Amino acid sequence: MANDTPLRDYGSNKPNIETIVDALDFAADLSPDQTAIICGDDRISYRQYRHAVAAFAHDLKKFDCRGKRIVVLMGNSIETSVAIYAVWAAGGVLVMLNPMYTENELGPLIADADPCAVICASALQDKIVPIATGAGVENVVTLGPGATVFSDWLALEERKLPEPRPAAQDAASLQYTGGTTGLPKGARHLHSGIVETTRQIDWAWVEKPGGHIWLDVAPQFHIWGLCMTALVPTYARDTLVLIKEFQPAQVLDAMARHKVTMFAGGPAPIFHALMGQPEFRGTDFSSLRLVGGGGSPFAFETFRAWEAVTGCSINQGLGMSEAAPLALNPCHDENRLGTCGPPCPGTEIEVVDLATGNTILPQGEDGEFRVRGPQMMQGYWRRPEETAHTMREGWIYTGDIGHLDEAGYVVIVDRKKEMAIVNGYNVFPREIDEVLFAHADIQEAAAVGTPSDKTGEVIHAYVVPREGAALTEAEVIGHCQQNLAPYKVPAMVIVVDQLPKTPAAKIDKMELRQRSLDA
Repeated sequence: MANDTPLRDYGSNKPNIETIVDALDFAADLSPDQTAIICGDDRISYRQYRHAVAAFAHDLKKFDCRGKRIVVLMGNSIETSVAIYAVWAAGGVLVMLNPMYTENELGPLIADADPCAVICASALQDKIVPIATGAGVENVVTLGPGATVFSDWLALEERKLPEPRPAAQDAASLQYTGGTTGLPKGARHLHSGIVETTRQIDWAWVEKPGGHIWLDVAPQFHIWGLCMTALVPTYARDTLVLIKEFQPAQVLDAMARHKVTMFAGGPAPIFHALMGQPEFRGTDFSSLRLVGGGGSPFAFETFRAWEAVTGCSINQGLGMSEAAPLALNPCHDENRLGTCGPPCPGTEIEVVDLATGNTILPQGEDGEFRVRGPQMMQGYWRRPEETAHTMREGWIYTGDIGHLDEAGYVVIVDRKKEMAIVNGYNVFPREIDEVLFAHADIQEAAAVGTPSDKTGEVIHAYVVPREGAALTEAEVIGHCQQNLAPYKVPAMVIVVDQLPKTPAAKIDKMELRQRSLDA
């Protein structure tokens, strides 16, 4: 069913910008002394932020980078934030890759991106230079301890941002997708789409300019981390507390010490890790007003347990590397737990049949979500066949299965590729995850489908017990038998100390499926 509600407007009093570089310029003009980023013991104001970006951008221009890709391989830091904006200010196309990737993973990606330069952390120089050289990239710039740090840029004479600025229809980024088989695909975004992404999140989660202190734990190379560190806080002229590496106890300490008002938590495992800390119940959450969640399914038990201690609910959203965000539970309207909220401004969402993708289904009936809006990618970099499969007649087919509820809010049931077929029945592992999470002694859980000669597929469940609990396979299966139809009950339950995670902190179900295949 198509979304029949009117497309939402952003409202008045929002900066009219052509690219996100303009947002940094506005922030430095309007709030020059406002703290932009706090990272460990370092901090930088908006005036200093623009100063550093301008200095680095002028340096990057020597690579004749306008319209060309520049790879960034950095962990979370002020230098990374400066590099992101400097690439854009210099007219380059930002390609952020996971700095934890091995040589075997990075080589094909750098070759695919075909960059004019690579910016990497100084600690990675010995690994990256040979890879870049092998891909024909001569220019490698190192940042961080032992190389250039943000104070070095601030020590230079202040300069204006380079001219001409990038235009709205210029290419801005390649956002490589993760969690798929084969070489990840680079979603190609324009500057206009980056601005729309920023304004949509701002519409949902920002109350007024300069009104929030954000805390982000997601890596900046991930689409969530990019949005919640470089884009929205800058557009809103807010202060960002940037966590270099996710350490739950340190995150809780930073949340209380900096009186964080907006926690950009991300996937559910982040919340589970925080709630599993002994310090969680004693942390001062009194300043917290908004919590953002997304990137993975959330069990109702997770919502309940988090709010019981923090007094703050989780506003869940939906997005993907190809188009983010798509739907968000806004802070100024109803937060419907278990949903991803209404479509964002300018965004249309329909639910279509799984077989053909052409028949629009009635409200409440599960199918595949297809979306279109101004934040969409232009296509996959150098992948015409994959682009044609994902983008059809102006729609992106998301691979997410679910429905629109009576209020037009998005309800995700599962990922299309994770659906299992057991004895001819469609089984959505997320439904089993919900049942597992409801068990009092289970901290984390994930169900996956695995091939079976008898039934086509069977369900295997991986569970992590709460501290001090003793779980058995028979106990968990008995719990499932009481709450699920027989064909949905796991054929096997594996009790583990921890579940594998992707770099974006999602549960790595691909790894779990492989474990089941290897068993």
